[in-house]
Amino acid sequence: MTVIGIEALQQIDWTFRDVKAKEGIHGLHSYPAMMAPPVAQRLIEMLSQPSATVLDPFCGSGTVIVEALRLGRNAIGFDINPLALLIAEVKANPLPPKALWDAFEQVQMVLRDMPEVEPPRFANIDYWFKPQVQQQLARLKAAIDILQDEPSRKFRLVVFSRVVREASNTRPNEFKLFRLPPEKLKRHDPDVFALFRERFAECAAIMGEWWQCVGGQLPKPRLERHDVRKPLPVEPESVDLVLTSPPYGDARTTVAYGQFSRLSLQWLGLWKEDLDKLGLGGQIRPLQVALPSLKDAMKAIGNKDPKRAREVQAFYADLRDCLLNIASTVKVGGYAVFVVANRKVKGVKLPTDEAIVEMLPEFVHIASLPRQIPNKRMPSRNSPSDVPGQTDETMLEENIVILQKVKSATDCESDPEQFRLLERRRQYSVRV
Repeated sequence: MTVIGIEALQQIDWTFRDVKAKEGIHGLHSYPAMMAPPVAQRLIEMLSQPSATVLDPFCGSGTVIVEALRLGRNAIGFDINPLALLIAEVKANPLPPKALWDAFEQVQMVLRDMPEVEPPRFANIDYWFKPQVQQQLARLKAAIDILQDEPSRKFRLVVFSRVVREASNTRPNEFKLFRLPPEKLKRHDPDVFALFRERFAECAAIMGEWWQCVGGQLPKPRLERHDVRKPLPVEPESVDLVLTSPPYGDARTTVAYGQFSRLSLQWLGLWKEDLDKLGLGGQIRPLQVALPSLKDAMKAIGNKDPKRAREVQAFYADLRDCLLNIASTVKVGGYAVFVVANRKVKGVKLPTDEAIVEMLPEFVHIASLPRQIPNKRMPSRNSPSDVPGQTDETMLEENIVILQKVKSATDCESDPEQFRLLERRRQYSVRV
């Protein structure tokens, strides 16, 4: 990239304060920590060419995937969360409004003659759903499943997921699972079928606008469930741009994607394991590589809480494995962009943006661009310790870390720090 290119990146106000993350097709279904669409759009435009391949290895509900397709790029997305992949697939495959409303009418016809259906049995279903809600959700899910037109069926399942969340006994507008307080729970009496009609109309309107914008002309993305700590099923050095927002930390102290998705996944029959335990840092393991950027922070955390320090190490050990796998997919001359925030643990700020740069020595660091997180729902202070009166600043800023790959994995065979990267390339070659 030329100096002019770097200056152009630095001159942009990356906050996009007046733009919501859930505008347009991105408002089809809520999801935690969604990337602002203009951020993805600008970075894809500036760091790749039409027909280039864009990879988001932590794709979530598909913001990067959709923006890449909109701009004429090929898109690959991975995530461990089946709900995220379902939402991303529906967003990335526009459907005409008539097909959606025809499907809605079919569901209504099936429901008229649908007998009572036995609700699924999963842990704590009675705690999270009232009996009449369970009955109504079971009938609605059965009616959706009878109709096998796959594209419109998946659209209906996304709407169904929204209904599950709203009809449950959880507090609204929360990503973690908290039950309604007793007085509100007594008054909570949702009509599942009315909710489905309302949310279907909202989602159909969103999809209708999206269809008018792009029609059926988008390239088809490749979306798969995959743990990025394992070698990626992508040809080595085939990706022009990696653009992603990895988890900022383990689910215990940052975003609990699994808690957000659990009730929907249980009703969809897709809940197989605790996603938060499966996420980065979910299992204790040491960080085998010394990273200067983390040395002082890890020491300070260890002095306060050795167990917590081990958990933080586990997160960075997992993140490093992910980065090694991601790096092997990028072409020499290609870019990797990570949108990350530096969280605090025990009051100590962890410079994740600097650690990522250190973990990828085959890349040169182009820039780290600050971005304010304009989230009106996020308080300026929180209580991470849960001790009354002890508060700390919430993450209100993230960094856009831009790197460019300057050497191939084969150039690193004699470098011990790069040996694992080369091994991942060989592992891919053996599998394919």
